[in-house]
Amino acid sequence: MGGLHLKMPDSFADERALKRSFGKNRELIIKAEEKISRAVRKIKNGKPPQEGFGIASHFAGLFGQRLYFSGRTKQYTDQLKINSSECIGCGLCEKTCPMSNIKIANGIAVSDDKCTMCYHCINKCPRQAITLLGKKIIKQHDISNYL
Repeated sequence: MGGLHLKMPDSFADERALKRSFGKNRELIIKAEEKISRAVRKIKNGKPPQEGFGIASHFAGLFGQRLYFSGRTKQYTDQLKINSSECIGCGLCEKTCPMSNIKIANGIAVSDDKCTMCYHCINKCPRQAITLLGKKIIKQHDISNYL
């Protein structure tokens, strides 16, 4: 049994205050790839990494995530905004949504109330017709941008 913690790039496409620079996100990807390679070598040698198993990590997870976010993640959001005049009904948002929150109806995307704010649909929309926090897309993110 092992554990590995990776810091990854932001996925926010529509909120400038939450953005990291392209260089910073690229640096995070490079460090994550190096960390994964080291972990694979350790696993092959029969010594999987044990990150996150210590008492400090347990307390950080308990107080930093479970208690702080417990009330904030009980409900999904219905705040996903789809600009019907920009939507071309391509279906990329529907295909990429892990919650099946978006459907194509009458040639345009429509959302339900089960958005987890993962930003998959926002970052895939070729017309930048979907937003959540902001009013317009600043920069779409896809892992291929950093490889």
